[in-house]
Amino acid sequence: MKTILGFSFLFFLSLWVPSKLNAQGRDFEKRMERLNAEKIAFFTQKLQLTPEEAEKFWPVYNAYQKEKTENQKNKINLEKKFRNDYGSLNDKEIEKMSDDYISYIQKDAELSTKYHQKFKKVLPIQKVMRLYQAENQYKAMLLKRLRNQREKNNPRY
Repeated sequence: MKTILGFSFLFFLSLWVPSKLNAQGRDFEKRMERLNAEKIAFFTQKLQLTPEEAEKFWPVYNAYQKEKTENQKNKINLEKKFRNDYGSLNDKEIEKMSDDYISYIQKDAELSTKYHQKFKKVLPIQKVMRLYQAENQYKAMLLKRLRNQREKNNPRY
């Protein structure tokens, strides 16, 4: 009888957990879509993009973000690996990791240079400079929102 109850519990658990994970995944996707729409509206307003400029700009900007995000993921994974394996790494492995880390930083700079040239081809130079300001403003806005949300959820009394 205990075995049947145990198997029944595991069966229902196996049905429930994936549905919860899917729901969490869908919630995350919805939040990301909402953030992306907000970012597009924010940049379009800050840059005062015409429809023609927006049509040319967004594919270039999205490609830039994709490459930049991939590089950041690699850098973060390297940091996690170092943090998790620190005690078991020898100097040669640490040197390789530090060299790779600097390579990721260098690649960020190369991406900025590469896409700066592309942005200048699709936007007037004033709007290219506004883009850089808008990126900083958008990041600051998100950080402030996150900070406010954390303080709301975890008040310091």
